[in-house]
Amino acid sequence: MLRTVSCAAPWLALAAGLLAGEPVRAQLASDSTAAQRVQEACRSEVSKFEEAIGFIRRSQGNQAAADLKEKLLPAQQERDILFKEGYCGLARHIREKKLR
Repeated sequence: MLRTVSCAAPWLALAAGLLAGEPVRAQLASDSTAAQRVQEACRSEVSKFEEAIGFIRRSQGNQAAADLKEKLLPAQQERDILFKEGYCGLARHIREKKLR
């Protein structure tokens, strides 16, 4: 009997370790989900700006929309912000400049 218990000890320790790691894994999954929700909100905010430009494009034409967008948010600046800060940085810029 003692031999059976001593052989089972490593397995019990492994099982306990796996069970203890489960809350950490759940927390990481929760953090990942929260980060995804934040990214989706940022993309949605940028999308609203693009939809407004799309409305101008449909009502005023391509050139008017391109001119307005370039005046409000120059293409180079948009690329730089998107590259450095992602969609949330771009959404923040749109909010700060009251472009939405």
